[in-house]
Amino acid sequence: MLTRAIRDRLQRPPIYLNSFALTPGITKGDLMAEFLSDHLADVINQLTAFRNTVDSGKRRNLLNALRQAEQEAKDKGIKISLDAAPAMVAAQIGQLQAGDAVAEAMGIREIPGTGDYEYLDHRWIESALNYYQTGANGRVKFPTASATVKPLKDLRDEDGITRIAIAGDWGTGVDPADKYPYATALAVAAQMKTKEPHYTIHLGDVYYSGLENEETQKFVGHWPAGKFGSYTLNSNHEMYCGGKGYFNVLLADPMFRESQEGLSYFALTNDDWLIVGLDSAYFGYYQSLLYEEGALFEPDAQKQPDGMVQSQWLAGLLKEHGHKRVIILTHHDGFDVQPITGKLSRKPLYQQVTAQMANVRDWWWYWGHVHGVIAYERIFFDNNAAVTPRCIGHGAIPYLPFPPDLSHLGDGTVRVQWVETDLARNGGDSRRAPNGYLLLTLKGAELHEELYDELGRKRWANF
Repeated sequence: MLTRAIRDRLQRPPIYLNSFALTPGITKGDLMAEFLSDHLADVINQLTAFRNTVDSGKRRNLLNALRQAEQEAKDKGIKISLDAAPAMVAAQIGQLQAGDAVAEAMGIREIPGTGDYEYLDHRWIESALNYYQTGANGRVKFPTASATVKPLKDLRDEDGITRIAIAGDWGTGVDPADKYPYATALAVAAQMKTKEPHYTIHLGDVYYSGLENEETQKFVGHWPAGKFGSYTLNSNHEMYCGGKGYFNVLLADPMFRESQEGLSYFALTNDDWLIVGLDSAYFGYYQSLLYEEGALFEPDAQKQPDGMVQSQWLAGLLKEHGHKRVIILTHHDGFDVQPITGKLSRKPLYQQVTAQMANVRDWWWYWGHVHGVIAYERIFFDNNAAVTPRCIGHGAIPYLPFPPDLSHLGDGTVRVQWVETDLARNGGDSRRAPNGYLLLTLKGAELHEELYDELGRKRWANF
């Protein structure tokens, strides 16, 4: 894309030099490069035009940081190639003094530092640039069910027992030559395998932007397979490139092709249970900046023709199977609790999901997105129905443990039952908490939950 300055100069009458047509004031190098400041100005203009009420504070912080970077790049006269990939542009921004401010404004709540997947890792910036480049029109078309593609399948068991291993935010890469953080994801996968799960489910996020090569290199072939099937959810990071890697590569892989048939939502059921995996990312484009807040639907048909398909499918599913115990799986969180202040933040997704689950008496909700692991106490509603929420977002990203005192966490209606407060002590950053996964064991109407870490230690159980 040519910068505005170059486009203006291209309006002038050309002169000819060595048989090469040039416009006065423009060089051959200009035709191959643009100023980084102009590129940032275009990003700022597009993000400024995108408005919503959910995360105006975050958008304001990001725009301020980008303006700092724009001014610094302008002062230094930095140029970039016209066809520079977002990764290359992100690297240039990361070298600016304002680069840390841009990375910080992305809102990543990780271990402080500049290492891979830490707070000031400049490759988080690449996510924002891919998001900017893709926009709404660059998204893969949302696949929907049909007469031949059906998202509901039988939940199988072995001797009356079904074991399901669940991990979230696991897609960091698993190169065993790297001690940290990549070996951590490999260790979690190895521990999952030891439990011989019948199903494995990923709650989403392949970093940094779910690009096709990232899905291939960091996930496909590395995720542990379940005996009866494996499933994977869509996520905000995988939508930064419009879902191209998730839909075209990951769901096309044999491990997921048979289970999901190209769909980003699914269900498994038996006599006692209904397990539902939902796409909370795709419809989040108009909900919030960077798909940060989840959404099950987009009611504006002008923006999204298939925006209500998933929600309507869920309503029909619950009408037929809502008398059973229900497990809901999403990438995005319904709420989050701040580790230091204990402040609880309810998300728009919480209202959407609880509204659809209003007539279900007993249900569980597992999500990722927040890099940590939290077992919340059961929440009761006015009709005496109840949900048991869990955050399972500690699959591979390094994160800090919570302070030991849990009494100040939540707001009275939402309380924390257990959260990781210990250190990993297994290489890498000495401040990090252990990564891990959740093992569900279903036997009849009983549900056993066990949280295991990367070393195979049981961290918590509900029995």
